[in-house]
Amino acid sequence: MTDQEVRDYFRDLYELGGDTSATLEEKIGRAITVGRDRLDIDYGVLSYTGEGDYEVLASTIESGEYTPGSVHDLETTWCRHVVGDEKLLVLADADDSGYSDDVAKEVTELHCYIGAPITVDGDIYGTLCFSAEDPRPVSFDDDEQRFVSLLTRWIGHEIEREQHYRSLDAQNERLNEFAGVLAHDLRNPLAGAQGYAELAAETASGPEAEYLEVVLESLERMDALITETLSLARDGVDVGERESVQLSAVARTAWDTIDPEAASLDIANDRTLRADTSRLRQLFENLFRNVDEHCGPDVTVRVEGIEDGFVVEDSGPGLPPDIADSLFGGEYGTDRRGLGLLIIERVVSGHGWRGSVQATNDGTRFVFTGVGTVTDPPTS
Repeated sequence: MTDQEVRDYFRDLYELGGDTSATLEEKIGRAITVGRDRLDIDYGVLSYTGEGDYEVLASTIESGEYTPGSVHDLETTWCRHVVGDEKLLVLADADDSGYSDDVAKEVTELHCYIGAPITVDGDIYGTLCFSAEDPRPVSFDDDEQRFVSLLTRWIGHEIEREQHYRSLDAQNERLNEFAGVLAHDLRNPLAGAQGYAELAAETASGPEAEYLEVVLESLERMDALITETLSLARDGVDVGERESVQLSAVARTAWDTIDPEAASLDIANDRTLRADTSRLRQLFENLFRNVDEHCGPDVTVRVEGIEDGFVVEDSGPGLPPDIADSLFGGEYGTDRRGLGLLIIERVVSGHGWRGSVQATNDGTRFVFTGVGTVTDPPTS
């Protein structure tokens, strides 16, 4: 084989991998055709053997037994050796090999064969093979064998990716269904609570009226959280419209909503920034709720504007190391806790920000950067 022919082989592989508009079936069909033409051989076949049979998924054979969709006994094919040995099988002339008496030669009448296993997620999925009735005048050289192996590996990757996408779509569909049911089941009792609270507020006076006002505000916030969480599940991480918000105002509103016992809030270097106000408030509420639930008494929480974002840190016990390491693109730990941290991550990624966390025995420090233009708050 000439150097130009070798370059052509791998150019074809590169072009196949770079076409993002073609469907999986179109890519595989073109790959088989490219392989057949480059090897100057009669047939190219992609099979599925995961169920123990030999099912033809794609083929250059247009008539006869081995057309797409046909199913055969794997034990009568050359591909059974590929599946069993999990490696390339090369036969330029079956009669001039150790397979001269093999049943596959008699059943398939193929005297020339080269095939390799398709591996998907670590398991043998099937085979890609090229074959002919007549022996090949010359052996398959190293470049041709490497080309078939690489083509097989590429097809395996494409099938694997397609399966992952389909699995993800199915999971997202189930998540959407679950989120809708959950939102419905939460909103029914919530609507009842809001209705009775409004009725009670109409005749209440004094401290009771103030208490009911707080209850109604909390119920409204619960309704908004249900909507936002449902949106996160259904629409992904992208946030809504951004506007100029004052860091201290959003932080104090979230603090008053959570109202952590035995904790105090300190805001330094106040700034205005562009963000989705509701999502930003959701971030703060989950940070403050974590303080309320896990940090104990006499904790100080500090919110500070920095050049490219803001910092939230507390003086309580730090997050467990495996949880801290799992956040913002890290590896998942064995003790990942709660929806709150997930929501924080989603709010950060939805804005296109960057997040990091440092946790020690003396506290936890969240740093959010990439916020964009951050300026001093407007003066009145």
